[in-house]
Amino acid sequence: MKALSGIEIRAVAATVPTQVARTQDYEFLTMEERQRFQKVTGIAARRIVRDGQCASDLCMTAAETALAHVGWARESVGALIMITQTGDQPVPATSIVIQNKLGLPQTCVAFDVNLGCSSYPYGLAIVGSMMQSLGIMRALLLIGDVSSRVCAKNDKSAWPLFGDAGTATALELDERASPMYFDLMSDGAGKDAIIIPGGGLASRRPPNDGPVQQEMGADGTYRRPDNLILRGADIFSFAISKVPHSIKRAMDASGKTGDAVDYLVLHQANKMINDTIAKKLGFPLDKVPTSIEQYGNTSSASIPLTLCTNSDFFRDTRSIATSGFGVGLSWGSAVFNLPANSVTTCVESDATY
Repeated sequence: MKALSGIEIRAVAATVPTQVARTQDYEFLTMEERQRFQKVTGIAARRIVRDGQCASDLCMTAAETALAHVGWARESVGALIMITQTGDQPVPATSIVIQNKLGLPQTCVAFDVNLGCSSYPYGLAIVGSMMQSLGIMRALLLIGDVSSRVCAKNDKSAWPLFGDAGTATALELDERASPMYFDLMSDGAGKDAIIIPGGGLASRRPPNDGPVQQEMGADGTYRRPDNLILRGADIFSFAISKVPHSIKRAMDASGKTGDAVDYLVLHQANKMINDTIAKKLGFPLDKVPTSIEQYGNTSSASIPLTLCTNSDFFRDTRSIATSGFGVGLSWGSAVFNLPANSVTTCVESDATY
C-alpha cells in the first residue's frame, strides 16, 4: 500500500475498569485447568466493567487524558472515529454521542467502524487518510470494547480470555511526520471463527419477542444467540500463518529490518500465539511488550492499551511495528514512529458519562 505521510501521533491514552477478574478464581475451570490456561494464554487477570459502564465511558476517559496531554482546544478537533463491536446502543452511532459529551464542535466528523482485533492499524489508516484527503488538522481515534458483555460466563473458551478497555489516539497533520506503512487484509470465509450469531439488530437472527433462550453449541456449551462463540484452534492457525507475512510486508515497505524496529506490538490474543509470531519474525521477546497478563485479550483496544501499559518504553522516539488480527477474519499491520513522550500511562476508572 502507498505510504501515509504527514500524520503524527500526538498522544495515546488507555482506560480500564477497576473490577478485577482473576484466572485463579474462575469457577468453571478446575484448579489444574486454571493453571494450564494461564500458562498457555498468559492471562492472570482481566478488568471487567461494572453495571452501567459502557465502551463510550472507557473511551471518554481515555479521550480526556489524551486531550489534556496535548492541550488541544476542543473546537480544534475535526474528526472523531470510534472503532468498536460493543457500542452503547444499536442506534445512534456511539461516536456521535461521545462528540457531544466531549464538547467537540458540530463541525467534527463522527462515525463508528465495526472492527475488532485489527482495529489499530485499520484505524490509523482510516483516520490518517481522511485527514490527508479532507485537510482535517486534528482528530481523535477512539477504540474500545466491553467484550465481557457478550461472553457467557460459563463459556470456558471465551469468558476467562476477554477483558474490557477503551483507548484514545490523538493525531495531527504535520508535514514533518515520518510516513506510516500499512498492510491491511480480510477474509470473510473465516467469519465463524469468532462470531456473535444473533441479537441486537441482527437481520439473520433477529431477537425473539419472548425470553432469550440458551442453546447448546457444538462444543457442549450453553449460550444465548447474542453470546460470542470462539474457535480458538482456528484463530491460532490463522494467526501464526497469516500475521508474520503481513508484518514482514509492512516492514519491507518501510525499508526497515527487525534490527531497526524498536518494538513489535501485537494484538494480545494469547501468549502462545504472540510468542510464535515473534519467533517467526526473529524478534526477541524483550522487544515484544505485552499487557495480556494484567488485562487479558481486550479485543480492539489491545494494541494502544499495550503501549500505555508499557509507557516507560516510549519516553524517547521509537520505531514501532504493530499488528492486529482476529474477528472477521481481519488482520492488519503498520510500521510507524511514535514521538517521544506521546504515550500516557494507563488510567483506571469506573466513571460513567
